[in-house]
Amino acid sequence: MEEREKNRRLMRSTVVVAAPTFLSRILGFLRDMIQAFYLGTSRSGDAFTIAYVIPNLLRRLTGEGAMTAAFVPIFTQMKKEKSREELWKFANAFFFNLTLVMVLLTVIGIILSPMLVKIISPGFNDITGKWELTTVLTRIMFPYIFFISLAALAMAILNSFHKFFVPAFTPVLFNLSIISMALLFARTTEEPAFVFAAGVVLGGIFQLAFQLPFLWRKGMRFKFNLSFSHPAVRKVGRLMVPGIFGVGIYQINFAISRIIASLLEEGSAASLYFASRVQELTLGLFSIALSIALLPTFSDLAARHDIKGMKKTLIFSLKLVFLITFPAMVGLLILNRPIIQVLFQRGVFDVQSTTMSASCLFFFSFSLPFISGVKIFAPAFYSLKDTKTPVIVAFFVMLIYISLSLILMKPLRVGGIALALSLASVFNFLLLFLLLEKKIGKIRKKKMFSSALKSAFSGVGMGVVVWFFMRYFEFQRLVFLKQLGVLLSAILLGIVVYVLLNLLFNNEDLKNLRNIFSRETILKT
Repeated sequence: MEEREKNRRLMRSTVVVAAPTFLSRILGFLRDMIQAFYLGTSRSGDAFTIAYVIPNLLRRLTGEGAMTAAFVPIFTQMKKEKSREELWKFANAFFFNLTLVMVLLTVIGIILSPMLVKIISPGFNDITGKWELTTVLTRIMFPYIFFISLAALAMAILNSFHKFFVPAFTPVLFNLSIISMALLFARTTEEPAFVFAAGVVLGGIFQLAFQLPFLWRKGMRFKFNLSFSHPAVRKVGRLMVPGIFGVGIYQINFAISRIIASLLEEGSAASLYFASRVQELTLGLFSIALSIALLPTFSDLAARHDIKGMKKTLIFSLKLVFLITFPAMVGLLILNRPIIQVLFQRGVFDVQSTTMSASCLFFFSFSLPFISGVKIFAPAFYSLKDTKTPVIVAFFVMLIYISLSLILMKPLRVGGIALALSLASVFNFLLLFLLLEKKIGKIRKKKMFSSALKSAFSGVGMGVVVWFFMRYFEFQRLVFLKQLGVLLSAILLGIVVYVLLNLLFNNEDLKNLRNIFSRETILKT
């Protein structure tokens, strides 16, 4: 009974994160459609994409990645063992320490932007004006890392109290700020990329400001307190340094992919970006939402030394991830070009842009189940305060990825870079699973593998039906509204077929998923 309640609590937390994330992803697609219209895969599109890589990578590594993974277990442990006064003294010290570090990092980043751009986009130096534009955009967007890192800390504190909705809602504000700036100013500006860059910084400000009142309600008073010698601060720092590499390997690899793509034909870096945005829809809606809910859950279990409970929660989570991601993977394999065409092909985003982006999306799709699995393993390691293992794995994964990229980019061009990222994700998943099992003891894999096979079988069956359905239409020749109707019909048909097949072969997992969105569960959130 206790295990069932724990799973229900985890699912409630997941749906609380998934609901605003769904709205954010919809707005994110609207943002990307506007970006595709004004920037496409042109010089400006490539420049903005590369310029955004640096602050966004730092955000995911120092902010939402390693810092959150290191902070939550320590904060959770202090909640159980220390007084509220000591707890908030630590939170204040960490907040102002992070403020100082991010100010210095931002200033250094702005100064060194020309050198950073040369490093991450070596192919841009040969194209007139492209390196200069990328450098200016990088300088405009660098302050974003300051605001979003503090926003990520606010998110970590609220998540530690199992408050998930407010932090999950902040990306909605980020997308709205960019959309608003673009709609108001992009049409009348000579270089629209500057408008999008300003929208990014404004979005970071909103993400931080929105969460501050909720932190105040929980008890944080923002009393100035710099203390790098605080024992808990030092603990987080020790966990965070290797964690920057361990948690962020996928993001590091993706940043490397942009560097390699800059050596290919124009539009390659932007094509990777647009394809990744579609790929991230599934990751954002469920897998990322689940991983956010899992970190405080695993941290609570680890604080109680409940390894058996961790194993059961891990298996339960992986089964749900496979149920969601296998049909998404198959759907993207079949519908990659129609999806890119409907979402982005307008304005300066032409047929060639669609072809390049669809190729990337096709190869990205293979990684969905494995990236999602890694996002579950990472909270497990960090809840146990183990940052060394993910770092060792990350190092080998990066070497494999770089090697595969250099090999596959020759025959497959930018699609080869995407395929290399997927193959590296598979290796990352398998190695982390084996090492986690070695750390916490044998995990009962029979039910998990059986569930994965059933989900894969149902996904393939769904894919066959969708493929035959799409063959009845000459999709490329249809007008936009008809293309949209056919695509939505194909997706709906796929969902229906997948649900029916799971009712026959995998009803238990389907029932668990249905419970997430049941009226009773949602009302309890």
